[in-house]
Amino acid sequence: MISIITAVHNQIEFNRLFLYYLERNTHHPYELIIVDNHSTDGSAELFEQHGAIVIRNAENHCYPDSQNMGMARATHDYFAFLNNDIVLAQDWDRHAIAAMRIHGLDVASLGSWESVEDPYQRRAFNQRWKWLRKGKRYLQRDMASLEKLMNSLYGSSGSFKNWSAEQYAQFYPRVHMGICGSAVITTRQAWQKLGGLWDVQMEAADFDLHLRTTQRAVEVGDIRPPFIIPWALHHHFSRVTFRGTPEPRSCDHQHRSVDAKWDAESQQQYGPKNLQEQGFYVKLRRFVKRFRVSKVVNREQVPTKS
Repeated sequence: MISIITAVHNQIEFNRLFLYYLERNTHHPYELIIVDNHSTDGSAELFEQHGAIVIRNAENHCYPDSQNMGMARATHDYFAFLNNDIVLAQDWDRHAIAAMRIHGLDVASLGSWESVEDPYQRRAFNQRWKWLRKGKRYLQRDMASLEKLMNSLYGSSGSFKNWSAEQYAQFYPRVHMGICGSAVITTRQAWQKLGGLWDVQMEAADFDLHLRTTQRAVEVGDIRPPFIIPWALHHHFSRVTFRGTPEPRSCDHQHRSVDAKWDAESQQQYGPKNLQEQGFYVKLRRFVKRFRVSKVVNREQVPTKS
């Protein structure tokens, strides 16, 4: 029914947590395809012990290149491109496929705290998560500690599980436009319409996928733009794993930014349009943010081996 494609490079405790919830909360039959980019901490062996198809790379490859490797081995009609630093809610796949059938979607994303439609609630989540994930210490934590960190985000709901149930009750069966790159679901036929593969040159591959899909929707009309499903959910440990130090990438192709491929007019026309906060203080925060210097390594900006 569904081919799950996940690229990994070490982070074994996140991999254990990912597997734990994947095995317990997935409803339909599935195949798990792991693209292991030279893990040295036993991650490849862990996934093999759980019956996954493991593609072992001798070097570290970029995200879109890894996804294309996984797609080449996929046998089912639905592809789930999932990060390894996520926790899946109960029946995530059943809800996602149901939503895609209801709304006629070929490209969709699981909802999360990062992608809630209400911009004020989204900011509240972001601010709380920044406070919770401070420091590098969470990279060394075990599954129980990571679960505690996750559940601490959801405040009055008490846990991610409870929050997921509340979101399902509130939002089923609606969707809203956008994309959440940590958990993208597509049909096989989507890639036949979009040219077959992820663009391996793109740093922000999920944003590029949104632009490609929406452009096709506007110009050809045989596909709908990507939508987020706010009742098929996952928790993303956003930017926690960015504090790691991955190996340089071995890719022999060029890597470029969204701006190098898409002009400003195309990004405005085809890019995601999330609801935004309004007002003077919002503009002030955005102005101040321009001068901040981030010390976090972006995994899509990992250097390439010379």
